[in-house]
Amino acid sequence: MAEPKELLAEGKTKKIWRDPLATANVLIESKDDVTAGDGARREQFKGKGAYSNYTAVKCFELLSVHGVPNHFIGRVGQMFRARELRMIPIEVVTRRIATGSYLKRHPDTEEGERFEQPIVEFFDKNDSRHDPLIIYDFVSRRVLLFDAKKPLAEGLLEELPMGSRDEVMFFTKRLVELAERTFPVLEEAWADQQVVLVDLKIECGYDVTNGKIIVGDVITNDEWRIWPGGEKKRQLDKQVFREMREATVEEMAALKANYMKVAEMTGRFRLPKKV
Repeated sequence: MAEPKELLAEGKTKKIWRDPLATANVLIESKDDVTAGDGARREQFKGKGAYSNYTAVKCFELLSVHGVPNHFIGRVGQMFRARELRMIPIEVVTRRIATGSYLKRHPDTEEGERFEQPIVEFFDKNDSRHDPLIIYDFVSRRVLLFDAKKPLAEGLLEELPMGSRDEVMFFTKRLVELAERTFPVLEEAWADQQVVLVDLKIECGYDVTNGKIIVGDVITNDEWRIWPGGEKKRQLDKQVFREMREATVEEMAALKANYMKVAEMTGRFRLPKKV
């Protein structure tokens, strides 16, 4: 195909190009960067972009077969083609197991507690403010922002007016619906390989052609926590990088092996013939 020339956006770990073959489509390219601390820490390893692209393709193929609305069209070499979205600047996190920042907001919760009904949380996509937790108070029509790493009782950062309550209720309900449809599909796929999907981050947006809210962005080894056998010490995801004291050659080689292994495992996701 023709080489993409118009770069529409570039994030910490990906580039989004205008598809030269269709103006309403984009090409998403994963980079070799791995980041932590809202981008404060950054390293690279060769192959990371390829592993991430392959993982995203396999995840979106699985979601598509299960009827979960998303932007994926098809793989294009080391990129994938997708419908262009007007992104909603909210990270939607679904949690099955209590760990990470959830424990800081809920200090009475023990790590490893399993939620019978997965919990869905919203975070403002804002690195400079460290992605605060968003809680929508529809009674008082306020948007409350909390420090994601402090107990809720002491973490309030800001109160904002809600604006159109009906509009906010509509898109938040849709985001929860998409999260609740996405998580069990991937959870079951990982369970088939004796891996627990602990939590998952997705991002969504409005399809520029019809205005519908669908799952977008990427789903890679950066967007979830996965624990083989349910054991945190065997984690394979980006949390390994977050916990590195120093990015030594040996540690980065081990991290690369994790990403390669995860890509291979997503290649074994079983696609049902019918849903």
